[in-house]
Amino acid sequence: MHLHHGRPATTSRVIAAVLAAGLLAAGCASEESSTTAPTATTTPTTTTPTDSTTTATPALAYATPGSHAAGYRTFTTTGAQDQPLTVRAWYPAARHSNDPGPLEYSAPNKFGDEIVPGELITSVGRAIADAPPESADEPYPLVVFSHGFALSPIVYTTLVEHYASHGYVVLAPEHNERFDGSLTGFWEELIDRPVDIRRTIDLAEQLTASGAPLAGLIDTDDVAVVGHSYGGYTALAAAGARFDLAAYADRCGALAADDPLSFFCAPLANASDMAARAGLAEVPAGLWPSAGDPRVTAAISLAGDAYPFDEQGLAALEAPVMAMGGTVDDGTPYEWGTKLTYDHAGSEHKTLLSFPGAGHFLFADPCDNFPWVEGSVYRDAICTDAVWETRPLDIVAHYTTAFLLDTLDADPDARAALAGQQPELDDVEYATTLRP
Repeated sequence: MHLHHGRPATTSRVIAAVLAAGLLAAGCASEESSTTAPTATTTPTTTTPTDSTTTATPALAYATPGSHAAGYRTFTTTGAQDQPLTVRAWYPAARHSNDPGPLEYSAPNKFGDEIVPGELITSVGRAIADAPPESADEPYPLVVFSHGFALSPIVYTTLVEHYASHGYVVLAPEHNERFDGSLTGFWEELIDRPVDIRRTIDLAEQLTASGAPLAGLIDTDDVAVVGHSYGGYTALAAAGARFDLAAYADRCGALAADDPLSFFCAPLANASDMAARAGLAEVPAGLWPSAGDPRVTAAISLAGDAYPFDEQGLAALEAPVMAMGGTVDDGTPYEWGTKLTYDHAGSEHKTLLSFPGAGHFLFADPCDNFPWVEGSVYRDAICTDAVWETRPLDIVAHYTTAFLLDTLDADPDARAALAGQQPELDDVEYATTLRP
């Protein structure tokens, strides 16, 4: 692959038209799951500029873990619809000479037994449960992480632990939703998830108060929301993108009746219910009121759904934004998600990473970390990818961490890493509005 500045050349998107509605739904719910990623090769090379000096091609410097160990705790608050909301916390912790070994996480199984057997799903990470926070550099900026539909934050432990190691407190709500054949939760969560984000930031303010469990640890003036799939939608909404259901309906109305993309138009049938759930007297004719939180100062959308906002609704998003996605993603179509976000977000600070030929699950942990996926009928859809044999989490970690350091910490080295010469990577295309 080749990285370049400016708009990338348009790449073809293949939607698997042979997928039945159930598998498409699983692909969309696979927003919840992870996509298989390729082993992206990072090839340092040397170039000879006009001044005759020799400069090494940059490496993925921010893919390396940071200086902190990652601590882990769980908390409970009240989420959307006044439901109890579990919030998982990863935070900078002091390093110790003894290695406690792998940590097994568990979370409720939000799928039916016919999809994933059992009441729980599990994953493996390296955080230290209940570790004392590292207070030397406090307070730390806040990152709120939003998982894919019906998944769990524990499916993304590689990323959230990485952010904690680089000096961020990560709070990740366990969104209250279930995947079932009716797909009811899809439209409900369009309304409820931004509420969960607001409640999570409220919780952060409580946790960092004097005498609280993470007293003095969290900087709630510098907040980024990061999310995958429906979590990417959630990040965009939390940062200020606004619904434009009229444009969404026009987009869907242009499709043939048998177009697989029609699956993504299902929430339109519930527009009145969505308005009522949002506390509105009627469906707005134009842009909806923002569901965002003014405390959110940056957003990262990983294969995130952007079509409910369409062009004008995305233009309302002025916070810095990074969008990543595969060009043949059938869980969140590239042209309706990642590319739509980059092309139309109103921010002057935008960055795009495209993975040509890749699908939806690039951003979750390797499937070796989730024993539960072996029992799922969608194991192959979740764990294999046409392009990437292993997930490119080193690439994702590098770019998202640089973005967080730039937007939350005003780190000049991170800005240079995003705006300057890029590593040579296979099967990745890069575009940014930033300049050195």
